[in-house]
Amino acid sequence: MHNLTLVRVGPENLAECGIGYIRNRENPGYGRKVEWLRKRFAEGLRFLLFRDEKETPLAFLEYVPGEFAWRPVDAQGWLFVHCLWVFAAGRRIRGLGSRLIQACIEEAQRAGSIGVAAMVSNGTWMAGKEIFLKNGFTKTAERDRFELVIRRLREGTEPCFRDVDENIVRYRGLHIEYSDQCPMLWKSVADLSEMAAEYGLKLRATVLKSAHEAQNAPSYYGTFSLLWNGQLLSDHYVSKGRFRNILRKDILNRKEFQSTARQRASQPF
Repeated sequence: MHNLTLVRVGPENLAECGIGYIRNRENPGYGRKVEWLRKRFAEGLRFLLFRDEKETPLAFLEYVPGEFAWRPVDAQGWLFVHCLWVFAAGRRIRGLGSRLIQACIEEAQRAGSIGVAAMVSNGTWMAGKEIFLKNGFTKTAERDRFELVIRRLREGTEPCFRDVDENIVRYRGLHIEYSDQCPMLWKSVADLSEMAAEYGLKLRATVLKSAHEAQNAPSYYGTFSLLWNGQLLSDHYVSKGRFRNILRKDILNRKEFQSTARQRASQPF
């Protein structure tokens, strides 16, 4: 029999409970996520965390009122899931993810929400859609590799994706937009900035400050976008190795990069 505790993390116990993802509080990503959470709690964000008797994080669910979703969606009146994750220690205990989803559904019922919505994909940034389908969700929309799934509780407007295409084309040069909603992203941004400089490229990094900015992001993931001259190169975390491949394939051989490089080389010191 597992001795589990389901904790509702908020401003009053955040320092004691932590954020689940990262246990080392010296990690820069930890502090960035904590600061992000403190601001979001005031907007109605909920963070549910399963822990064992040793206070080891086992699984968590992060969700918000739909109007404050950090994804390019319109979901007013719904609760919107940002992230569902079951850690390795939690995977030995069956049903933790479903129990978190059911707790979210119960809150949506108490609040009179239209239902619960989530954006899922086949990537590794969130638990797969199967666990949502198993809990009564249905797929309603698809964009690129992302899908919207919903569990409707009453009548109301269905959530939908926003159009990101017109947001992509406004970016010139090499650019990253990201948020501290995911505490892992800062390291990717730091690594990519350093590598870009090695190739004579300046990478401009912009931190998203609000749900409104994330809803108008240039990718469907919303909280991470790597762009080059109006083209989306990646919508998720990029390692150094993958970024090197992107540079060689999508940037270094482009005429606009070679022209810029020649102009820099011809300038006097």
